[in-house]
Amino acid sequence: MIEVNELRALCGDDDSMVKMLLSIYLEEYGESDNILQSRFSKDDVNGLFQISHELKGMFSNLCAKEAMTLAQTVESRSQAGSLPDQNDINALCGKIKEINQQIEGILQ
Repeated sequence: MIEVNELRALCGDDDSMVKMLLSIYLEEYGESDNILQSRFSKDDVNGLFQISHELKGMFSNLCAKEAMTLAQTVESRSQAGSLPDQNDINALCGKIKEINQQIEGILQ
């Protein structure tokens, strides 16, 4: 989950900035769980590296530490040329869904 208070503090307590960042995330990465599953099912190690690397950075920016750690696990495995573990993919996809729901609640 996103540490909203930490994110708000990084944005200078500017709620419009927080909402803008969250909207950008949803627009750019809201479907990333489907992308991860698709690339995993195709054994696309390079594609998994790319999306997990992007997600790691985005989750870091959004103060979503647990999701960032999960993305880093997938990134490290795929960077090494190995297909990540199905459990790691599932955990990251589940965390993405939770974050998406959290963001949708904030933006309403």
